Amino acid sequence: MKTEKKYIQTIISANNDNSLAVFVGAGISKSSETKTVKLPSWNDLIEDLKDELEIENESDFLKIAQLYYLAFGEFIYYKKLKEYFPEHISPSIIHKLIFDINPHVIITTNWDSLLEKTIQENAYIYDVVCSDIDLVKSSLQNKLIKMHGDFKNHNIVFKEDDYLKYNLLFPLVENYVKSILSTHTVVFIGYSYNDTNLKQIVKWIQNYSNVKPPMYLITYKRNDNQIKYMENHGITTIVLEETDNDKFQIKDDLDDYSKKMLTFLSRILTKDEVNVANNSMETIDFILNKLETLNELDGILIEQIQIALTNCGYIYDDDSTPILEFYDELLTYDINKPIRAIHEKFREILYGIEHDTKKPLPKILKIFEILRKARIKGIVISKNDIKNHDKEYIAFQDYLKIEDLDEKNVYFDFDFKVLTKQDSELDEIFELALKLKNLDKIEEAFAQIEDTIKICLKQRNYTKLFIAMFNRNILLHKLKFSFSHFETQDKYKNIKEYNLKERYQNLTKDLKFALEPIYEFVDFSFLYRYAYRVSNDLRKKEEDKRTIKSGGMIFNSDVYQFSSKHENLVNFVLKNKIMIEDYNEYKSINKSFVSIALIRQIQKETVTLSKTELYSCIKYIDYKDLRILFDEYYDKNSTNKGKLELDEDLKGWLINTVFENITKQYLSSEKPFNGFEHYIKNTMFILSLLKNNKEDAKRIFAIISKILKDGKNTLTIFESINLFMGIQHNLYKLKIDKEFLINMIETFINKLVYKKFTGHEYIALTRNELSNLYGYASLGKVVFQNEVIIDKLLTEVKTYAISEKIQITQNFILNIYEISTPKIKDKIKRFTLSININDEEEIEKRIIFENTLVIFDFKELSTELAQLTETYLEQYKDGSRFSTILYMLDSQIDYLIANKSVTGLEKISEILKTAIKRHKESNRMAIF
Repeated sequence: MKTEKKYIQTIISANNDNSLAVFVGAGISKSSETKTVKLPSWNDLIEDLKDELEIENESDFLKIAQLYYLAFGEFIYYKKLKEYFPEHISPSIIHKLIFDINPHVIITTNWDSLLEKTIQENAYIYDVVCSDIDLVKSSLQNKLIKMHGDFKNHNIVFKEDDYLKYNLLFPLVENYVKSILSTHTVVFIGYSYNDTNLKQIVKWIQNYSNVKPPMYLITYKRNDNQIKYMENHGITTIVLEETDNDKFQIKDDLDDYSKKMLTFLSRILTKDEVNVANNSMETIDFILNKLETLNELDGILIEQIQIALTNCGYIYDDDSTPILEFYDELLTYDINKPIRAIHEKFREILYGIEHDTKKPLPKILKIFEILRKARIKGIVISKNDIKNHDKEYIAFQDYLKIEDLDEKNVYFDFDFKVLTKQDSELDEIFELALKLKNLDKIEEAFAQIEDTIKICLKQRNYTKLFIAMFNRNILLHKLKFSFSHFETQDKYKNIKEYNLKERYQNLTKDLKFALEPIYEFVDFSFLYRYAYRVSNDLRKKEEDKRTIKSGGMIFNSDVYQFSSKHENLVNFVLKNKIMIEDYNEYKSINKSFVSIALIRQIQKETVTLSKTELYSCIKYIDYKDLRILFDEYYDKNSTNKGKLELDEDLKGWLINTVFENITKQYLSSEKPFNGFEHYIKNTMFILSLLKNNKEDAKRIFAIISKILKDGKNTLTIFESINLFMGIQHNLYKLKIDKEFLINMIETFINKLVYKKFTGHEYIALTRNELSNLYGYASLGKVVFQNEVIIDKLLTEVKTYAISEKIQITQNFILNIYEISTPKIKDKIKRFTLSININDEEEIEKRIIFENTLVIFDFKELSTELAQLTETYLEQYKDGSRFSTILYMLDSQIDYLIANKSVTGLEKISEILKTAIKRHKESNRMAIF
């Protein structure tokens, strides 16, 4: 029995490697017999031919067939043979099972059409080859070779001449079959020891090298002499001695041979699962073998564990970490009783370890280590009928040295310049490539990935090879098509991306099975399925939210699993260095998980986020979408405002590690537009929603100061800093250090004086994008006292063109005026009044600036200004035109009327409000 198991495992292994050939003899056709249709045996046919030839003592089958052909001619010869092989007979379950096993090639010496019918009726992907011409035309990898022809092609091999001239009649087929015998593990089924066809094949084998792949003759009759004869020719005999009707659901009405053959073929199909775990060591080996294909990954998805082991799932503790549970009675789509019996044995082994304080074997520890890569923390060892919260599990941390997985994930820190030493050169280069990509050094990353591909091929590490090829395609696409890398487009335009599907299809079955989890990820099929499931989960959570808001109750049994799945997915991508983070599909999944995290905490007093969720907010969600996602946590009218909280360690990490590292990378980048700008905006927004103590605020503003002082900042950076200060004031009345506010104002002045500003920075200053900075200075009663720097600023601005002079005075210099000493105020006032407004050609700018001077009490509203304003507004009376400048003008007029008690502006105010109202109504009515 032990030897037989080894033989069957060899056959299974060959099938996995796509190197199994099954020879099908006449005995298999006999399995298609029914109560009404009986197929004669080979001996029955020969005896019939002998009777018609009226010969008795001849025993050479081939000679008898030859004599019949010579005596009666070809027509009668074929007619006679066809009588023994009726066309209406149907394939048996054995025929179907042969194809279900899916061997690389099926070779038959039978003439009947039962195997072809099996292909047609079940849509198996096999080319049928009955002649040399068919072989030449064959394009499919899998083939059914009818090496002795068939009736349809009128080329059957039966008589003596056919065998003697076989190499002339079927030269290509003969060479192909011989090559299969030389390269494939071969299984002969449906042949007896004395089968003429088997003897012919044995003769071919005799001429080969002594080194041959394994060959097995499957029979149900033991004959020791014949077994030795076969063994002498390199063929091992497996005698079928048992049937297992229950395990393989074999019908009782089948004959004994068919039952035994079905049992044998079913063992091949199911990878002999019913016999692979008869003791503890075999049980452990079975579990380990199922998981070992995933061990080359540095991170594993929990779904991949489920697919590998089958018949299992997860329960979750309140720490959102999954615990593996083997199913017993629970009905699932993959239910398999033999597998569940093995799982039960393994569970008993683990129970013994946990309760008898036995030291686990190294192989069990290896299983734990593999499962830990999927962030699984243990395995349930109690029965399935126990409620979740009562289930006992064996915890991996009691047997392994486990460090915090998040702490080891350097990518969460955005510290892309630090290279950590990995287990091998390959891992180190992978990590370097990913960090270079994150630093937008795409060409350097591409060169590193090219090196990883060479190493993977050399090491036959196909798991990481597919990741490397995927990453190469990602980087190459950027080099060829990204606008930010236009300088490399010509250099790389003729380099082709790898066709991953084609390379995957060329793998053996065993490798395909092993690589399926990675291939499905890099070809996006997994992501599409995952995105669909997560979006459905989000939709359900949103329905729950509406129910709760309307006063209903929701019971959540799955409250912890979403955080766990999110952490598992991000961990899988980062640990395996898969460069998929820029894709919208992946970003969308992360955004949905963060949305679910917020919704599931709707009934709590405070809302928090994990490190993974914070990382996703910063890395994967667009700034505008992030603001929408969290709008109710800073909206002054929302009951959830100010509810977002982080523990001190997590907030410290966010400020002192993440914000600091992002800023360093941002300031060191040579490109004005880079990913770190996006990370800065998102990080500041998250920080704006948190209640920051004095030390937190000091550290945040120190980093902001660096950004404003040394960065090549865009408008959106200014907008996000302004929003941070605005939200912090509205939610928590945060006090900002006076020194910081003064330093920032001086920084801006110096940038203008020494012309060290970018175009975006200049626009930000002239558009008053940091209005909250001056608002904080005013609330904090800051007094600006630096006369020297103000003199330099005014001297510099005097050289500006009139429009620029007006713009920067109105939106920057006058902001400083409000918080300055009387002496500086006087200087600014005199400078402002010295501006010759009449030189400004754009009337609206003149009007707004003059209104500003009235608001600041630098002058009184003149009749000329009122008339100029009314004349200007004539163009907007009929509603055919509109300008956003009217909003600013309306605000100024309202202020002058309400706060300065200026009269004579009522008509202007009415014109403005009518125009604005008409414009708003027009927008609401628009269809397109």
